Amino acid sequence: MKSQMKLFIVFVMLVAFNAKAQEQANTITVSARVIYIDPDPTFKADISLSTAFSSYDKNVLSLEQMVEHFKKSVTDIGLSWADVKEYPSDFGFETMGYNKEGIIYQYETKSVEDMKRFLNLQIPTMNRLDMRSSIEIDPQEAAKITKMALDKALGQATLLAKTAKRQVGAILAIEENGGVLDKPYAVALYYNRPPGEFYYDVKVTYVLK
Repeated sequence: MKSQMKLFIVFVMLVAFNAKAQEQANTITVSARVIYIDPDPTFKADISLSTAFSSYDKNVLSLEQMVEHFKKSVTDIGLSWADVKEYPSDFGFETMGYNKEGIIYQYETKSVEDMKRFLNLQIPTMNRLDMRSSIEIDPQEAAKITKMALDKALGQATLLAKTAKRQVGAILAIEENGGVLDKPYAVALYYNRPPGEFYYDVKVTYVLK
């Protein structure tokens, strides 16, 4: 009796395994990436001021003098000092390990031209730490991006299925690489990349008929 029970259990397991294998054999999974350019990014640049980045001696140029020179340089090129803030964090220059006095500032603007002017500042005691565009996807943009990705995935799956003389059926599963809704994204500024460029990836599994 025990032998028969064992055989029955093995039989059930084999049937389940074959069914699962058959199910997987009748699916198709594709990945799709869409690129979206945010039309209204915010530009941010982080800089630090310190004699650690120049030949100036701290006894010759104080931190207060560096800040005043930086402020004058910013306003002299027509930028607003109100757009420059001391870095909004609990920690600042002391985390950089230079063992010298210094300060970190962040410049923020919506203007491409103003950002370019700020990045072109040439100050011996200034070190550029980071430059980026910050974007946030609203519900309308999220719906648009998601539809673009799903349409692209369906197009790829349809092409593959047609080549294999099959047809694409219903969606079984969708996997996205990070959500797009109500999340701020930082996109590094590069000479060969549009500001506000955003990548969205999905993986979609379809029934294959």
